[in-house]
Formats: sequence, structure tokens, C-alpha cells
Amino acid sequence: MKSKHNVLIFIPSLIGALVLFGWLFDIEILKRPKDFMVAMNPMSALSFVFIGLALYLNLNRSDSNISRILIRLIALFVLLVGLTKLYSIISGFDLGMDKVLFSDKIAKDIIKGIPNRMAPNTAFDFVVLGSAVFLSSYRKEVLSSISNYLCILVLLIGLFSVIGYVYQVQEFYGILSYIPMAIHTAISFIFCSFALLLINGHSGFMRVFTSKSSGGILARVLIPFLIIIPVLFGYLRIYLNRLNPVSLELGVGFLMTGIILTFFVLVWFVATQLEKSDIARTEAERKLSELNHELEKLVSSKTMDLFKSENRFRTILEQFPYPVLTYDPQGVCTGTNFAWEEMWNTRRDVLVDYNILKDPQIKEAGFFPFVEKAFGGEPAISEPFPYDPKLIGSSGRNRWLQMVLYPVKNTAGNILEVIVVHQDITASKEAENEIRLLNNDLEERVKVRTEQLVLANKELESFSYSISHDLRAPIRGISGFTQILMEDYGVNFDAEGKRIIGKIIENAKQMGQLVDDLLEFSRLGRTELAEREISMKELATTVYKELVNLESGREIRFEIQDIPNVRADQPAVRQLWVNLISNAIKYTKKAGLPLIQIGFMESEGGTVFYVKDNGAGFNMQYYNKLFGVFQRLHSNADFEGTGVGLAIVKRIASRHGGDVWAESKEGEGATFYFTLPGQDPKLK
Repeated sequence: MKSKHNVLIFIPSLIGALVLFGWLFDIEILKRPKDFMVAMNPMSALSFVFIGLALYLNLNRSDSNISRILIRLIALFVLLVGLTKLYSIISGFDLGMDKVLFSDKIAKDIIKGIPNRMAPNTAFDFVVLGSAVFLSSYRKEVLSSISNYLCILVLLIGLFSVIGYVYQVQEFYGILSYIPMAIHTAISFIFCSFALLLINGHSGFMRVFTSKSSGGILARVLIPFLIIIPVLFGYLRIYLNRLNPVSLELGVGFLMTGIILTFFVLVWFVATQLEKSDIARTEAERKLSELNHELEKLVSSKTMDLFKSENRFRTILEQFPYPVLTYDPQGVCTGTNFAWEEMWNTRRDVLVDYNILKDPQIKEAGFFPFVEKAFGGEPAISEPFPYDPKLIGSSGRNRWLQMVLYPVKNTAGNILEVIVVHQDITASKEAENEIRLLNNDLEERVKVRTEQLVLANKELESFSYSISHDLRAPIRGISGFTQILMEDYGVNFDAEGKRIIGKIIENAKQMGQLVDDLLEFSRLGRTELAEREISMKELATTVYKELVNLESGREIRFEIQDIPNVRADQPAVRQLWVNLISNAIKYTKKAGLPLIQIGFMESEGGTVFYVKDNGAGFNMQYYNKLFGVFQRLHSNADFEGTGVGLAIVKRIASRHGGDVWAESKEGEGATFYFTLPGQDPKLK
């Protein structure tokens, strides 16, 4: 988007620079488009060059303090130029601001009767535009909104001036007997104000026009028609009246009829688009409601299961005959049972804020390594150690304890809590058996919870797969309806509208490819592999020919060795070749002499296949992202893609018990290696 803004900024700056060049070398066509037209004053041209610089800094260097100061200085300069000229006109005392540059040449033109001084409406526009640029530099919502309204005023004055030149109505671009505004001055004001409006697109009424919503898109499509159509019909009315004069009433009637019919078509078009959007939104809301309902049921069911499991665990813990404590991953005690209260003859309230990792007795008794082991994720059984009950708040003899510490983890391996069982060594051997039963029970409950989580993950995978399938229909709808819109109503759009529609079709196609890649990635994790003998050379050659036929006009040098056969799943291996070879074709599109090589080499682990190219390559600094889903090392503008292809290659190799890796140097190509341990040496 910034590049488009820079183009708008560049146009008035270029016009100003060309006018200054014309004044410097007396090139009349650069000073005024035609001999009978008004020349752009050199000070006006210099102001446009400076305004272009200010707008560029505002767009591209808005975070720099130096840039903001420079923008404000330029804005004040332009404001001063306009105010000085207006003061000269109002007071009658000529300060000569518009004669500072090329004063001799300006004087000679005036003697010849050629107007070249700054017009009053030009000076007024510089005052308003300078104020707008100054306010915009603060990047505040209120000031940017005021700046937008000032830009609209400048835009209207410039637009009226251009219309005046088109209609040959001097009152539109001139004030009384003063020098009128030059045509290229008016055009420069239009581009400057329009560029500043886009820069302030986040503020005020411009939010609607820069929005990515359907309303914003329609606004951007309709605004050019609202400006161009009345002006065009007005010009046609004047032109046709000159060819064949008709009555004022008849001419106005034809003009109004044409405008009404044109706007009727535009209103019909907008209504049609809004109706389609509402229908699509209603259908999407219905499907989303259904999905939310199903998700709520699933979450409710899982929450209830979890609650029952947690409640069962706490019930068992409370009724357990031996002292049991639970700790969070930071070592803070989160609860204990009644047996602990009986053992120490105190209430569990004394354990509030107790942290086992900070207990001095545990450290002095040499028990701390077992605690660290448990909180590090491994179960631990301590050696017997003495513990003074006075530190707990109870009385009685010292106890020799042995503790069993067990970390409870989730499926990701993260510790949820640590369970600590106190064992009084003075008790009978039966206590040891009970502890063993407790450990078995804990392991069984962890196993049950793990199985529940595995089942939930499978259900979630199935749910995601269904959603991915359901995405196909709306994507096809977007692509199809946009294609119909382009075919049936393309003549109604300007170049920008057609470009936007093309982007919609392109993005819908890319989204469809992404859904296909995700489905393929998901399918590879579930399907059974059917291994059989595969001719790797024949398969790779066939895949290359199919892919290169899609690259019209490209000359690619392709070399393949006599690579050995393997025993593997043919559809999966074919997909592996498709992804690696298509990557090589894609990333060599900017190479002068594209070269793709396929070969193999022997290693201690077996045969290693490789696909080598001399394309764009990548920075090995980001290698860890290479085989991840949605991970891309190049921008979509340079090389299209979904970021799933190499993840699919990784999964295919892993499913066969193999591996995949790569080597590259940015700008010098890349080599992708893979192994398939299922290969049969007899098939070489």
C-alpha cells in the first residue's frame, strides 16, 4: 500500500520539478501546457516539491523525531508562502514572495502580457494544505481528522479548477480579475490532498474509505463514478450543444436523464453486492451457530468429565488413610488430607503459604535432591530422615519419615502438580504395601486421564478435518461469484477495481490450495502405508515433466542419475517428489540458467536421495522453521506458497521411518536430502 501512496506523492513533486526546470531553461511547455494558459509560478513549483518531501517523510519516516520536525518546517514554509501572497492581495502591498525565484524572467513575461504570478486561490490552497500537513505530522486522531477536512477543501478547489478548464468556465479556476490558477497547479493540489487523505486513512471519515469491509470496498468503487460521471455528462452536454445547439431545457433534460440512468445502474450494482454479502453472511452465521452449538456440547461434556475425575481424585485423597500433600509446580502446598491432620495433630490451615522448596529441615536433612528431582519431572523416593513436628505447630516426638514424591504431568510433559506421600518408618510393613498400592492407583489414574486426553485430541483432529472440508464451499463461492462479477460487470470497473477483483480471485485460489495442503497434511497422519516396489527414477521424471509443462516459456536444465528403487507407499512418495521438485522449479524462476539435479549417495544409514537447484536458496539461520507448518522463508510477493509443502515432505519421510534435511546458501540454491529406510538393496 505504501508504494501506491509514494506514486501519488511523486506526481506533484515531479510536476513541480519539471516546472522549475522549465523556468531554468526557458522551456515554455514545462511552465504552461499551452501558450494561452497560465504558467505555474516558480514558488508554487518549489512548494509542491517540498510538500512531496513532507508527505514522503510522513508516510515512510513517521516514527523519527527529525522527520517530524522537518515535516513541520516544510508545512510552515508552505503556509508562509500562501499567507504572504494573500496579505499582498488583500493589503495591496506586494511583498514579492512569488517573485523570489527567477524574478527577471517573471518580469519579462509580465511585460509581454503573459501571466505567471501566484493566483489568490492558489495561495489560499497553500495555506490550507500547509495547515493540513502540519496537523497530520502529530499522528493524533483529532488533528488527523481536522487535516482530512482541510484536504477535502483543497481537493474541491483543485477539482473545480480542473472542471473549469474542461468546461472553459474561468469563474471555476479564477477569482474576479486576478490571475487564475494554472491547470497543472490544480492537478498537483488534487494529488497532494488525495495522498494526504490516504496517509490519514485511519482517522475520521477516511476510515470508511480505507476499510477492508464491503462498505469500504463499495465506497472506493463508487467515489470515482460520483466524480467522473457528472463531469463527463456535463462536458458531453456542452460539447453536443456546440455541435448542434438545443434549448436549455432539452439539454438539461438529457443531462439529468443520463446521470439518473447511470446512477440507477450503480445503485443496482451496490444493492446486488450487498444482497449477496448479506446472504453469505447469514449462511456463515448459521453454520457458525451450528459449529458453536456442537463445540459447546463437546466442551460441556469434557468439562463434566474433568470435574468428575477431579472430584473422584479429591475424594480418594481425602479418604486415603495415609498423609498425602499436593504441591503446585512452584512448590507451594495446595492441599492435604485428614490423615495428615491426624498424624501431626494439627489443622491443615498451618500449611497456608508453606513451600516445600524453601523448608530448612528438608535441606539440612539432605532430602532436598529428592524434592528437586520430583519437581524436575521425575518420581522420587527419599531416604529416611528426621522431622521436628514443632516446626509444623504440633507437639510430640520426632518422626522418621520417608516420602514418595510423584509429579503429575499433562500429555505435553508439563508438571500439573506434585503429590507427596508421608510414610512413618516406625509403622508396620503393611504401610509400605499401602504406599505401593497408592502408587499403582496414581499411575492408573494418570493412565486413564492420558487416555481421555488422547481421545479428546482425536476428536479435535476429526473436528478440525470437518471444518477444513467445510471451508471449501465458501472459498469456491467467493472465487466463482467474483469471476461472474468480473465477466458480467467488468466493463463498469476502472483499472483499480479490476485489480482488486483479480486479487480476490488470486487469494481465493491460494486459500483453496492452503485447504488442500492442510487436508493432505492431515491425511498423511491417518492413512495406512501400502508398501510396494517403486521405480524412483521413473516416478521423479514423470513428476518433473508434469510440473514443467505448467511453466510455459521457461527453459530448465534437468539432470537425474540412475537412482535406486525403493519399497514404499507410492502415492506418498509421489507427493514427496511433487513437493520437492515443484519447490525447485518455483525458486529457480529468477535464475539466469535454471538447473535442477536429482541424485543419490550412499551413507552408513543407507541411500540418501537429493534434489538440488541453483535458485534463490535460503538463510540457514532460519533452518529450524523450514519444515514447520505455515513457516515460510520468502515473502509471498517473491514466491507464492502456503507453507505446508515441506511439512508434508517431513511427515512422509517420518512415516516411512526416514528423515529429511536441507543445505543452502542464500542466492546460491538449495539441496534437499531424504532417506526412506524401507528401500530394498536388491532393487538397486
